[in-house]
Amino acid sequence: MRRYLLRRLMCVAVIAFTGFGAARADIKGFNAAIKAGDYKTAADQAEDTWKTWDATDEQTAVLAREFGFAALVAGRNDLARQFGEFLIQKGATLKTPDDQPATSAVLFRAADFKLKKGDTERSALRDALTARSAGPGVDMTTVLSWEALLVADWNRGDWEQAEKDGLAAAAYFKRQQAALLNRQRNAEVLSTAADFLANRSRITRGRNEYYTRIADVHDAIVGDINAATSAGMRRQLFEAKWKAEAWALAIESFLSSSYSQIGSNISTELEARPLLQPMTSPFAEDADTLARPRCAGKFEGRKLVYPGSKEYQGVVGSVVAHMETDTTGKVTKAEVLAAVPVESFAASVVDTLKTWTFKPEAGADTSACRLNSRNHVFKVIFRIG
Repeated sequence: MRRYLLRRLMCVAVIAFTGFGAARADIKGFNAAIKAGDYKTAADQAEDTWKTWDATDEQTAVLAREFGFAALVAGRNDLARQFGEFLIQKGATLKTPDDQPATSAVLFRAADFKLKKGDTERSALRDALTARSAGPGVDMTTVLSWEALLVADWNRGDWEQAEKDGLAAAAYFKRQQAALLNRQRNAEVLSTAADFLANRSRITRGRNEYYTRIADVHDAIVGDINAATSAGMRRQLFEAKWKAEAWALAIESFLSSSYSQIGSNISTELEARPLLQPMTSPFAEDADTLARPRCAGKFEGRKLVYPGSKEYQGVVGSVVAHMETDTTGKVTKAEVLAAVPVESFAASVVDTLKTWTFKPEAGADTSACRLNSRNHVFKVIFRIG
C-alpha cells in the first residue's frame, strides 16, 4: 500500500511518499515545483496526477485540497474549482473523509468567484469564509481568499462591505500573528480607509474618529517595525506603514478642509497628532555619506499637476514617494511608496519628481554638508477634482 504524508508550511505544500509508477513521478514533480515556488508547474503536475488517481486511496481528500491550493495560487481557477467541487460533493464519503470541509468550501467558492466575478459568487465566498473563520486554526487557502474578497470589495467601491470584510480578515490573520502580521495590518488599513470613504460625507460629531482610527493603525505598525527581528518583516511592514500614513494625511486634509467649509455645524475641529516614526529608516545611507550632514534646502523643478477622477471626486488624495539625489542634488531615482485612494494617482507625481533637484538654502556651505542622499521621503496631498 502507498502511504502519503502532507506537510503544510504556510504557502508551501510538500507531499512525501513511498510508491511506484506514474503517480510517484508526478508527485515528485509537484513537490519539486512547490519547493521552487513554481506554482504553475505544480498545478500542471497536479492536473496530470489527478487524471489517473485512485479516488479510493486513503489520502485522496488531503491530496485534492493541496492540489486545489496550488492551482488557486497559480491562477488556474478552473482547476482549483474542480478540486473544490470534488471535495464538496464526495469529501464526506471518501475512504478517509475530508476533515476540513469548511476549507474545501472556501477553495470552491474562491475559485468560482475568480472565474465568474459576480456579486452572487462574491456573497457565497463571504459566507464560506465566515463559516470557516468560525472554526479553529489557520490555513492559507482561507488567508488568500479573505484577501481576494477584500480586494474585490474595494474594486467595486463597496466601502461598507470592505470595512466589514477587512475587520473579519484581520481578526482571522491575527490567529497566527507571527507569520501573518503584515497581512493583518494591511487588512486593517484597507478596512479603516473604506470606513472613511463610506462615511466621509456624513456631518456628525464622530468624523474625527476616522482620523484617530487610521493614526492608531499607523502607530501600531511603527511599533511592529521597531520590534521586528528580520529585515524581511521590516520591509513588508514599511509598505503597510507608508499606506497607512498616506491615508492619515488624506483623511486629515479632508476633515480639516471640510470643517472650514461647514463652520458651526461641527463643534470640535480635527486635532491631528504627530504620527510615530520608526527608529530606523529603510533607506540606508553609505557610511562615507554619513560623514557629512545633509544640507538644509528644498526641491525645485516642474510644477506638480494633480490627477482627477469622477469616481473619487471631492476626496483628498495623497502620495508618499521616495527619492535619491546625487552630489549635485539632482534626483536620480523616484518611486512610489504609497498612493491613495488608488495607485494610479501616483504616476504623474513620480514623473514630475524625476525632474526635480534638491537646492541648498541660500548661503549654505556645501563643503560642510551634502546634497546626495538615498533617504528623501516626499509627501504630497491633493484634492481630487
